[in-house]
Amino acid sequence: MNVREKQFLITLCLLMLSSGCSTIHDTIREMQPMKGVFHNEDCTNFFWYHDIPAGKAGELIDRYIDVMAGAGINVFICNTNSRRTNYRSAVWDSYWDGYDPAGQDDQPFLASIPRKDIARYRQGIGRMLAVHQQGIDYPARVIKRCRYNGISPWITLRMNDCHNNDNMNHPFHGSFWKKNPQLWRKNCQGYFARCLDYAHPEVRDYYKALIIETLERYDIDGLELDFMREPYLFSAGKEAEGAPILTAWMCEVRKLTADAAVKRGHPIRVGVRVPSRPETALSMGLDAITWAREGLIDLLVVTPRWATLEFDMPIERWRELLGSSKVTLAGGLEINYKPCPVVPANCVSPELAAGAAVSVLSRGADAVYLFNYFQDGTWPTPVYQNTLKAMKSLDSLLKLPRSVGVTYRDITGPGEKYQAPLPATGTELMFPVRLGPVPDKSWLCELRIGFKPPKDAALAVPTVLLNGKPCEPRTVETTKDGLILRSFSAPTPTETGVQEIRIVSKDSVAITVHRLEASLRAPRL
Repeated sequence: MNVREKQFLITLCLLMLSSGCSTIHDTIREMQPMKGVFHNEDCTNFFWYHDIPAGKAGELIDRYIDVMAGAGINVFICNTNSRRTNYRSAVWDSYWDGYDPAGQDDQPFLASIPRKDIARYRQGIGRMLAVHQQGIDYPARVIKRCRYNGISPWITLRMNDCHNNDNMNHPFHGSFWKKNPQLWRKNCQGYFARCLDYAHPEVRDYYKALIIETLERYDIDGLELDFMREPYLFSAGKEAEGAPILTAWMCEVRKLTADAAVKRGHPIRVGVRVPSRPETALSMGLDAITWAREGLIDLLVVTPRWATLEFDMPIERWRELLGSSKVTLAGGLEINYKPCPVVPANCVSPELAAGAAVSVLSRGADAVYLFNYFQDGTWPTPVYQNTLKAMKSLDSLLKLPRSVGVTYRDITGPGEKYQAPLPATGTELMFPVRLGPVPDKSWLCELRIGFKPPKDAALAVPTVLLNGKPCEPRTVETTKDGLILRSFSAPTPTETGVQEIRIVSKDSVAITVHRLEASLRAPRL
């Protein structure tokens, strides 16, 4: 298919869309962008962390959604698939297909799983199976309880999930992937090499079948296509050729949702998740701006993939490119915090999450989108609910203590040159940081800087300046990963915009920084 043929197909799809379901389509286009907090619930978390006693599956699902309602979630986005589904699908393998719950650990289904992981895996898929055997359709029950709580229910589909790619026989993999290695990406190396290649119509049809089943089976307000699991959709060097193919396919998806909306009697929006930079997304074949301008999507989530939260996503640039489109622009928050590639990741603190949420909202996003922010995580339930509830608006967030860290981008496009800000070495280092609006001048600002200890000498306390004004050294500790972590009391930041943090070594001895955070909090009364 040449470029002209691809463009013709896109135009034809758009004509079909506008002529077939114009009333519903026009209604969606006229709707205002959505606001508030969006929560993505992956396809396994509920089952991995909750026992399913006999006859209690529905009640437990309801209780789970009730906690999210208490956290102020506006849109609950239920993930139903990876390479299998967590419900009894008619078109894809379900997680438990091939599994014998009464069998031994050495049954063929489990043979490729490391012995230490078998019990945990059996427990998870056993609970999925138990929900099904109790007559509960998990996504349908989630949707019903969302509506009871006034939450908008969506379903999200992972468009190229590749977990366990290094274990070819892992039961995570569905039969389609196993039986069709000729449909994998070509000329690729590493973790994402065995992702499916959307240049093949068989791959697009495979996912289209799941989309059709989802729309026929579930009464949802929106369907999200999660291209961040994974954004590697085409063979190496073929991404530019793949972009119009994917856009034409998105036209087909929009037509399917418009048809389903007519049958349901209400609009069904379409959303996508893409990398945090417009140029990165486009270089991977994800032409999200065209999708928005052509009316193919209603929700655009820009986000890191997984390795770390990003505090400096260019929301303003996305907003400018979207122009007059009424597409909802959401900033994605990941649960990991990893200042640089050479240090371990930690779960984000409530303060870091608040700082990232302030960043996306203050820079022009309509909504905060949470990925892997599970209620079964490390935060106590009251802290979890209060923090998420505050993310509904910038005004409520600005009342919370918050922190912003220097992190890095975990996704880059083909040929894209990028160097992570940290680690950084030199005798004088400068870092721009966006703290967001400052509530008032009484709020306290603190900097935390993690230094790599020098091999042959003690590390003298460096001079640290915020916007050219000196900061006062406070505490020092050694972290579990061996960094010297120093805190500094800083002068009041500027009210908005970029704050400049400068670190100057003593005696012209080079220093290496692995971690840098700035925080704001109200003074103690």
